[in-house]
Amino acid sequence: MRIGLTLKGSSCRALVLEGCAVISVAEEIQASSLAEALDAVLSALRLQFGNRITDVTADVGPVLAAGQPGDVVAVRISPRPPADEFHNTRLPPLIEPAVTRTVHVRGGHDLRGRPLAPLDLQAFLLELPSILAGGLRNVAITAVGSTASPEHETSIADAILSNNSDMRISISSDFYSSVFRDRDYTAVLNSALMESGEELAAMLEDAGRRHFPAATLSYARNDGGRAPLARLAVAPVHALRPEPAMAILGAATLGGLCDGEVVVCRDEGVSVGTVRGGLPIAHSLIRQGYEASLATNAAIVEPYTVNHPVRPDIPSVVADLRTSQDTPPDHGLIPTLPGVRDLSLIGCAATPLTAWIDRLEKVSGQAELQRVQHRAEEEASAAVVQLGASPTDTRIIESNVFAMPYGNPGIVRIRVRAAGGTSSSEEKTVAAQAVGATA
Repeated sequence: MRIGLTLKGSSCRALVLEGCAVISVAEEIQASSLAEALDAVLSALRLQFGNRITDVTADVGPVLAAGQPGDVVAVRISPRPPADEFHNTRLPPLIEPAVTRTVHVRGGHDLRGRPLAPLDLQAFLLELPSILAGGLRNVAITAVGSTASPEHETSIADAILSNNSDMRISISSDFYSSVFRDRDYTAVLNSALMESGEELAAMLEDAGRRHFPAATLSYARNDGGRAPLARLAVAPVHALRPEPAMAILGAATLGGLCDGEVVVCRDEGVSVGTVRGGLPIAHSLIRQGYEASLATNAAIVEPYTVNHPVRPDIPSVVADLRTSQDTPPDHGLIPTLPGVRDLSLIGCAATPLTAWIDRLEKVSGQAELQRVQHRAEEEASAAVVQLGASPTDTRIIESNVFAMPYGNPGIVRIRVRAAGGTSSSEEKTVAAQAVGATA
C-alpha cells in the first residue's frame, strides 16, 4: 500500500493506493500549522493500515510556490562582465529581488568544453571574505559553457565550501539548458528555495519515520517521478510544479495505460498529455513567455483542441474532473473515467523513482555515438538504483541523441531517462496490470 500526500499552506490531504485501486481517501485536514496537519493525517492512516504502508510520497509544490524565497548571492562566470546594464542577465520579477549581490568572475568554456578564459580564482578569493561575512548562506553559480564543462563552477563551489561548509550552493550545470539566462534563473531560484526544501524534508522525515518507520519516504517531481527526501533539500526546484504530471500519471494508473494519451477534462478546459513506459513524456524546460525558462524536466501538457489528431491505434483514457457532468465534455469526448477525483494524489501514490542524464558529448563517428549513449543509459539506471530502486526493477523510458546547431559538428546532446520502483508487490501489480491493458 502506498500513500500520496498533498501539502498546502497549513493543510494536508492523503490517499492510499493498493495496486491500481484507491482504498482510502482522507478528508483535507486543516490545522494551526502544516506539521500538525501532516501529523494528524499520518496518525489516522497508521491506525487504519499500520505496517502495511510501504511508500509515502508528498507533493510539496504548493508550499514551495507560496513560500518566501531566501536571499541569494549570484556568482556569474564569463570571459568579461556585461558591457552595460542592457546586457545584464535579467531574472523574472518574482525572483529578481532575491539576488542581493552579484559577483562576476573571469572564466567560462565554449561548446566543446575548451576554456574561453582561464578561471580567475584568485580574484574571487579576494571577494570571498566579504561574501561569507554578509551572513547569507545561499549562493548560485552560473558559468558560460557549463553544459560542456562544469569545471569552473565546481572550482568556485569548492573554494566557498572549503571556507564555510554550511553554505547552500546551487550550480547551473545541474540544470540543462543551452541558454545561460535559463540556467542562471534556475540556479538562483533553486538556491532561494533550498531553506524551504530543507525544512519540508525534515518535517516529512520526522512525521514519516514516527508513523511509518519501515516505509520509503519521497517527494513528487515535476517530471512525474519521485525522489528521496534528502534530494528535496538539494534540488527543490524539481518539486515546484509536479501536479500536471501527477494528474496524467493518476489517470494512466486508473485506466491501466502504459503507453498512450491521457485527456483530462476540467471546468476551465480540456488538456492532453502522453505517457510512455508508464510515465508522462517530459520536456526539459518550463517556458514562461518572454521571461527566462525554468530548466527542469516537466510533463508536457497541452490544450486539447478540435484539431487534435485522433489515432484509433493509440490507446487513451479520458478523465472527467468537471464539477457538473450533466453535459458531455467538449470535442465529442466520451469519458472512460467519469466522475474521478484526486488524480494528482493517485499519481503521487503510484509514481516511481526517476533519474535523468542530460549532457553534451563529443563524438567522432557512429560507433562512438553508440558507446556514449549506452554509457548514459547505464549511468541513468545506476542513478535510479542509488535513489533506492531495485537493480532488477529499472527501465529506460527515454534515450535520445540530438545534433547541436550553429556549426558544431561532433557535438551531440545525450538525453536519457530511467525509472524504477521498489521491490514491493504493489509496484509489480501496477506494472503487470498496465502491460496487460495495453497488450
